[in-house]
Amino acid sequence: MSLSTQTLKRLPKIKRGVILGLNRDQIGATCQVTEKTIDRDFIAWVDSGLFEVWIKEEFVRLHPQVCKKDLVEAYRNITKLVGKMITRRIEAKTEYTEKVLHVIVSSRLMKDESTTRKTTDQLRAT
Repeated sequence: MSLSTQTLKRLPKIKRGVILGLNRDQIGATCQVTEKTIDRDFIAWVDSGLFEVWIKEEFVRLHPQVCKKDLVEAYRNITKLVGKMITRRIEAKTEYTEKVLHVIVSSRLMKDESTTRKTTDQLRAT
C-alpha cells in the first residue's frame, strides 16, 4: 500500500511529533488537520510498511546514545530484538515449508487419483 500525497506531506511532522511524545490531537494541530486524519495517516503509514522502516532507522540512530548511558541495558534489549527476529524467521520458514509440503502432497494425491481412474477405466474396458 502506498501513502497519499497529503499523508507524505504530513509525515515529517508526524514523525517529529512522535519523537517529541505528542498525542495525535497535538500532532494534528501542528499539521492543521483533525485527530481523525492523523489516525488515518498512522494506519496508512503502518500498512505501507514504512513505519517499520522508520522504527529501524530510529533504533540505529538512538542505539549509540543508549549504549553510552547504559551498555548492559542496551545489550539486554538488543538481545531480545535479535531473539524475536530469529523466532520470526523460523516461523516464516516453517510456514513456507508447510505450504510447500501441502502442495506436494496435494499434487501426489491428484496424480494418484488420476492413475486410479485410468486403471479403473482400463479394467472396465476389458
